[in-house]
Amino acid sequence: MNSLTKLAASSAFALMLSLPAATPALAGGDEPIVVQSKPAMAEWREKTTRDLNRALSHRPSSARLRPNNGIVQVSFTLGEDGRADNIKLYKSGANWIAERLAKRAVRKLDTLDEVPVANRAKARFLASIIFADNAHIHDRLAAELKKSERTRLASADESREFITVGI
Repeated sequence: MNSLTKLAASSAFALMLSLPAATPALAGGDEPIVVQSKPAMAEWREKTTRDLNRALSHRPSSARLRPNNGIVQVSFTLGEDGRADNIKLYKSGANWIAERLAKRAVRKLDTLDEVPVANRAKARFLASIIFADNAHIHDRLAAELKKSERTRLASADESREFITVGI
């Protein structure tokens, strides 16, 4: 495993809920997504983080192309089978290889249906993944991501309704 993959896998998927539990997000405009239990959310985050880290760390040994330094954000919903569905590139500052690896990691998640929210069918997720060659670059990109997330959460549009992954 190269250092780029190690940095992405070790820190890219610390999970968090983008909205406080006391303030439900409106999904689909009328039904709130309410966190049922903060401890249950923390447990789910930890388990999902391990799954995502594992998915990021498994790259084909024949892969000669590498992701560049950058942030990739992937949006998705929960499919009927409990896996990520409607996977789309939300925002990217990295090359197509990083984008493909990020989507692949999200696609491998199989415990999304365990997210402790009241209405899982309406849940929308946003995975933010940092690809970095070293710790200095990672820290710089993490600060950039944190700033952009503050802006996104302060916006009045529907993009603040995501359950976020990463950061």
